[in-house]
Amino acid sequence: MHCSHITAEKCVERVPKDMFRKKQIMEDMNLFLEGNGNRGGGGTRTQEKFKTFCDECDSCNKSLMCLSCGRILCGRDDFGHAIEHFEDTGHSVVIDCISFELFCYNCDNEVTLDFEPSLYAVTKSLRLLFDREDVMEGGDGELLPQTSQAVTHLSDTLATNLRINGADKKGGSKKKRGKKGKVSPMFDTPFKANVIDCTPSVVAATSSGSAEIAYRPRGLRNIGNTCFMNAVLQALACIDEFKDYILNLPSLEDYVEEEKNAKNGNCFLTDEYRKLLIAMSARNFREAATPSEFREAFVSACPRFRGFRQHDSHEFMRYLLDQMHTEMKKCRHLPEMPDDKVTPIAKHFEGILQSSVICQTCGNCSNKNDEFMDLSLDIPRMNKGRIRLSDCLETFFERETLDKGEKPECSKCKTKQTCTKQMFIKKLPDALCLHIKRFRDNGGKMDTHIEYPIAGLSVDDYLTDESDEPPCVYDLHSIIVHIGYGCGSGHYIALGKRAGEKWYQFDDSVVKAIDTSFVTKQKAYVLLYTKTSRKP
Repeated sequence: MHCSHITAEKCVERVPKDMFRKKQIMEDMNLFLEGNGNRGGGGTRTQEKFKTFCDECDSCNKSLMCLSCGRILCGRDDFGHAIEHFEDTGHSVVIDCISFELFCYNCDNEVTLDFEPSLYAVTKSLRLLFDREDVMEGGDGELLPQTSQAVTHLSDTLATNLRINGADKKGGSKKKRGKKGKVSPMFDTPFKANVIDCTPSVVAATSSGSAEIAYRPRGLRNIGNTCFMNAVLQALACIDEFKDYILNLPSLEDYVEEEKNAKNGNCFLTDEYRKLLIAMSARNFREAATPSEFREAFVSACPRFRGFRQHDSHEFMRYLLDQMHTEMKKCRHLPEMPDDKVTPIAKHFEGILQSSVICQTCGNCSNKNDEFMDLSLDIPRMNKGRIRLSDCLETFFERETLDKGEKPECSKCKTKQTCTKQMFIKKLPDALCLHIKRFRDNGGKMDTHIEYPIAGLSVDDYLTDESDEPPCVYDLHSIIVHIGYGCGSGHYIALGKRAGEKWYQFDDSVVKAIDTSFVTKQKAYVLLYTKTSRKP
């Protein structure tokens, strides 16, 4: 539920220094060494362990930080110091120091706030305080060689915008934590950024020398359990034709007839997505991009994604594409959009499925066509050890019998009859999205490895006889992988091709080059194929 018991002006900017000092004292007393489940229950084999502490007591199972003053206290399942603090001060809104969920004691419920994207500095400093090095920013790829003065030149304008502290190195604290080049938020010191001038003239100046600028895509900062979002954004950015279209797309404000009805809040989600893609595509940055403005626009359009809970990456992708599709349908004369029905989103991702139902009594065939933007594939139960993606497709398109309580009414017999039903593809999308249904209804997960081809995926066998689609094959461009035990937890990463045929792993801010053999070993959750070649 939405909460108004705290405003952005009254919210702390980051974890106060006193909490870092408190943590240091507890470390010195050996009280901050063992991890707690932080979920109010006994530890299990699958439960991730985190270090926690309370400003009032020596141990606790859940740490909550007051967003009004920054004190970290234990919850009601421990000694209830956070509730006592609320009763004494009236500070009602707290944030879970590990999951980043928000709770208001006045509302007595989990809540969402209007200014959640601006809590990035709070969540970042909480990660640092609780030694969560696994979510700290910083790529581990090769650094660019700095042998040329032209290449290492820092733009004054960019340096000002990024708050690079290069002019006076005596002012900042020398005390650092985390990975190299990162400064703890407790010292209020800007983060150091390596901005490389990669303009054509500068790159040409280095061509005669031995040093070359190594391309590496830009990562995305995790701004509070947003790995599900970052993985999708990186995976979609690997679809070159779609990415190039969005990058060159003018603002939708110039094409919308009824702007008030088309906007979500103060902006178009498509425009914010374009701005983020531009930032992600900038090759003169080594620091990760921050998707705060995009996320703010997205949660405004899709309120169910408010807060800092983990969400399903496939669900996020569907909402993102559907929302941009809806915005573009309200435009007139958009580039490469001849009418208001076939949007660029539909052009790239939309196909048509045909459902054929045949009556077993009279043989009457009834066909129904439906658009699709992805295919959700079950993992088949098979006796053989290896399961291929083709097995999942075969299960999806296999013929099934509708009998007993599932009998449909035959339009010719005028009564319910036993029928067979089978799906076919009538129109193929340019980008084929395949979703592997790994999550069970009870919250568990199927961790079965599915073998999938990097190139040459054919779905010709599943086309309708009336389809006018020429034979074609699909090549893999990106995948999304879920690491963990269930849909409500764990971590998402993306693997995708950039700069031609080179594969990269996108783990929030960390981006590194990988081999194709590494890609095929992954337990993919979402696969994005593109129609790249045709059979002779």
